[in-house]
Amino acid sequence: MKIIELANGTQAQVAEYKEQSDILEYQNNPLIEALPPIYSNQKVIDHLSVYPPFNNEERYLDNHKRVHFIQRLLRYYQPLPIHLQIQSSVDRLLKAGYVSRNPVHNTYAQGFVDNWNNIQNKSIDKDVIQTGQTMSIVGVSGVGKTRTLQRILGMYPQVISHTLYKGKPLNQYQITHLTIQTPFDGSVKTIIFDFMYQIDLLMGTDYFNRYANSRLSTSQLMPIMAQIAKSVNLGILIIDEIQHLKAVKSKSSTQVLNFFTTLINTVNIPLIMVGTPKAMDILQTQFRQARRNTNAGNVMWNRMEKDELWDLFVQGMWQYQWTREETPFSEEFSSLLYNISQGLCDICLKVYMMCQLRCVSSGKEKITIPLMQQVAEEELKMVQPMLYALKTNNYKRLADYDDISFPDIENYIEGEQIVINQNQVMESLKQGVDRKNQQSKLVDDAVFRLGILGIEDDVARATISNIIAQNSEIQDLSLIVQKAFRLLTTQETTDNKVDESDFRKVIEQGKEKELTAYQALYEAGVIKQDYPLDDML
Repeated sequence: MKIIELANGTQAQVAEYKEQSDILEYQNNPLIEALPPIYSNQKVIDHLSVYPPFNNEERYLDNHKRVHFIQRLLRYYQPLPIHLQIQSSVDRLLKAGYVSRNPVHNTYAQGFVDNWNNIQNKSIDKDVIQTGQTMSIVGVSGVGKTRTLQRILGMYPQVISHTLYKGKPLNQYQITHLTIQTPFDGSVKTIIFDFMYQIDLLMGTDYFNRYANSRLSTSQLMPIMAQIAKSVNLGILIIDEIQHLKAVKSKSSTQVLNFFTTLINTVNIPLIMVGTPKAMDILQTQFRQARRNTNAGNVMWNRMEKDELWDLFVQGMWQYQWTREETPFSEEFSSLLYNISQGLCDICLKVYMMCQLRCVSSGKEKITIPLMQQVAEEELKMVQPMLYALKTNNYKRLADYDDISFPDIENYIEGEQIVINQNQVMESLKQGVDRKNQQSKLVDDAVFRLGILGIEDDVARATISNIIAQNSEIQDLSLIVQKAFRLLTTQETTDNKVDESDFRKVIEQGKEKELTAYQALYEAGVIKQDYPLDDML
């Protein structure tokens, strides 16, 4: 797989064409042949799975390191049947959208001509009906909609560079997918400008600056957006947080949905709309393309049931445990986590992380039922209304709670890290005091023993301090005394020159200059200090 880098830093995969011998509609289309093949379920599982590394020895490392290990759980991803269903739908949607947009066919160039006429006429021909499709993914917050789409879309190179197809030049780029957010103000212009901005980020173009400050109307901007989408061979446009339209005026909401319909019909780009249950009314009663949702898949994503799939998810997560004492997986823990999270993987994972962080920060190094219950009670207060609506299957009330903020694991980690750091600082201070006291006692004991051997206290203390400073790992009292006594009793003399290893002569000469023993040894270079001697006297 060859990669080239665009001027703005985006990495584009150079197209490698795979002949589509099994499916007639996909044959001789470079935009489809450059995509990954149709994978088996096992291949999809292998692509989607994320099992972070884990080493049992990590549980015995320092607390501040274990906090970082626990964050690996955020990467854990266990594929489930619904993920395979969505991947299959996305793959069919993407490839079906390219069937009528084949750059080696004459109709491909004609599409640009037709859309250029729309730009000149300052409107889009809404009578054109093509085969664009939509797919909707609706589910409560926390089931994993966004992350699952990210994992699935990550199976496709986002930007593909085409240069040569079957011996003929084909100088084009292909963007397989692009995601934009539904605006809170229900403005079609906001959607168009966000689209241009995302294209600019990806391709290094300048559409946003060129048109954002212009006085062009929405109807004038729509064919321009369509032309841009055609020029980059956009595969799928993902519209996230579609439930935002529920909060705007009905007229604005209808305008946005009509815009999506027009975009599908005129550009023939498939749409994936993602939202919470609040979006159901919009998709069912207002969106004119609702009937087309069934073409690629209308996914109603409910919470997980308490079954073998739930146990599979929790067991896979449970092996990532960085507490000093390991807590074995049990049905009791699985049931408790289900009751706490009501089958929402995001909450389950975060509660499990919070329990481990609490174990590390509190020093109670074992996950227990009471601890898990306490953490859930303290940290899930904001989402309790939504969890209760799930527990009672009150989906009407659930739509009112889909904007409640989920536990902010980053803030929680930061808070627990502060506690861990404070504990570590206090422990380091205590250890420092203990080491200092032990060292002082060691010096005093060594000075006392050398005094018995006839060595003056100040000479003995200076010698011992120098020995310890040079090798702080020496903690054996007898060894220190022997080493100091050997240094102080060694006699090596030379004519008219003081032997610096004979500390007695150094001190004797120092007395003649009215220097203390410490000063004499310091001036002779026997003792080294990080600070000036005058500052210490």
